[in-house]
Amino acid sequence: MSHPTKHPRPVSEQSFKKRVYERLSGRKALIALTILPVVLIYLLVLVFPIVWAIAAGFHDINTISPEWHWSGLSNYASILTDSFFHYTLWLSFLFAAGSIVIQTVFGVVFALILNSTVKFQKVASAILFLPFLVPTAIVGFVLMWMGNSSYGIFNWILVDAGILDSPRAWFGNADLALPSIIVANSWKYIALVTIMVYARLQSVPSELYETARMMGASSWQMFRDITIPNIKGVVFIVTLLNGIWMFFKFDLIWILTEGGPGDATTISVIYAYEEAFQANALGRAAAMSVLLFIIVVVGAIIYFRVFEPEQEVRVE
Repeated sequence: MSHPTKHPRPVSEQSFKKRVYERLSGRKALIALTILPVVLIYLLVLVFPIVWAIAAGFHDINTISPEWHWSGLSNYASILTDSFFHYTLWLSFLFAAGSIVIQTVFGVVFALILNSTVKFQKVASAILFLPFLVPTAIVGFVLMWMGNSSYGIFNWILVDAGILDSPRAWFGNADLALPSIIVANSWKYIALVTIMVYARLQSVPSELYETARMMGASSWQMFRDITIPNIKGVVFIVTLLNGIWMFFKFDLIWILTEGGPGDATTISVIYAYEEAFQANALGRAAAMSVLLFIIVVVGAIIYFRVFEPEQEVRVE
């Protein structure tokens, strides 16, 4: 049985493929192929939106119209003199500060508990990290039902325990909405602090505690002189990151209250959203976003100058 004769490839095709292979196998080509996708993603996801927002802030733009009309600094001037923007900015700081305090305090406490507890550690970790793993939309709708003034389980428990004399509209009362959202938001994202602090605690040599016990140190003294100095750096870093994330928090607040009742939970990012998609003032919303970005950058620079968290973090 005769086999079909294989025809050799032309020399020009072989040489072309060889040249392409040699080019792509070079060190510079490999570096470019490795870095280029990351750079492109960085440009598309981060740099381009920032540049677009800066440019849009100098124009009057109707959200439903593609036309841009140059307005100079008028958007920024109107925002800086807008008393309602000042009010939303104050709410943003309150929301971020409250969330940071609760998440940091309880995150450190839970990390210490996980680090010292061997029994039921896996179960405790699963319970603690569950809210963070559940999608924000689901958490928001569940909390909205649980906090309902008519049939919410929160009110049932508190009224039956005698803590409250009557049900409360936790997310529908102007005085309770912001504190309730701060607690709800902290409950979901407290796991981030716990993970970071717990990871740092795992790297602290146990010999330090054993030596301290032999020297007669109390639990408080060991916490003050060993634990705090070792976790201080990671707490500073987590606090900074949390501050940025919480300042721009949108999803959970919008699901629970949409900025209400009234304007009780209208933080700056919600105000910018309303300007863009309800008032159709996209240029003004972009200018507002740029101002918020500048505020966060300036705050981060001041934070680094004052606390110097990079000096506290050591790689061992």
